[in-house]
Amino acid sequence: GGAAVVRAARVISCAGAYSDRIARLSGGSRTPVIVPVRGEYLELIESKRHLVKALIYPVPDPSVPFLGVHFTPTLGSAVTGRSPQVLVGPNAVFAFAREGYSWFKVDGRDLLEAAAFPGLWRLAARHFSFAMGEMFRSVFVRAQLADIQRYIPEIRLEDLRRSHAGVRAQALDEAGRLVDDFVFDEDCPAPLLHVRNAPSPGATSSLAIARMIADRAAARFALT
Repeated sequence: GGAAVVRAARVISCAGAYSDRIARLSGGSRTPVIVPVRGEYLELIESKRHLVKALIYPVPDPSVPFLGVHFTPTLGSAVTGRSPQVLVGPNAVFAFAREGYSWFKVDGRDLLEAAAFPGLWRLAARHFSFAMGEMFRSVFVRAQLADIQRYIPEIRLEDLRRSHAGVRAQALDEAGRLVDDFVFDEDCPAPLLHVRNAPSPGATSSLAIARMIADRAAARFALT
């Protein structure tokens, strides 16, 4: 019933939402800090899925830190039993836990750690109105309707229902900037390589990301 102990000569850590904590445990740098950002999806009801036949993405707005509403048709999954969907979203709201997949999941340590980080307050100061708007739209689906209808005017409120949510392990620097590039931490006394940040699109770039990590590991550990 106790924790397992695994011994290794070399370690590569890819700890996602806990990457900063794991790195600091082994003498890694304090930043970037992971701030959890929940992305909540809506989905179209079955009778309206025909309205979306391909991915629909907005033109990115460089003044805000996240992409905004977009439409994603899915293939479904024989493994999970989930049928094909048309997802709408996600939004971007601050999560009260690193595994905060709903408003009701709160973790005191995660919340206090985020609140104590100056970078979070600097980010909030720059994007306060955007953040408040995202929280409002998270609670009230009707508030998202105007943005959705900019792309597909035929969609009505009754055509939407809440779907699942995910949590983005958003890396943030001391100045409150979102870290949008890869961050590796090698400043540890032990033979460790920490992947501190691996930004989207992780799935479509997975093979290239794997090669990058393998190359960094070969250099870090002097593998030949």
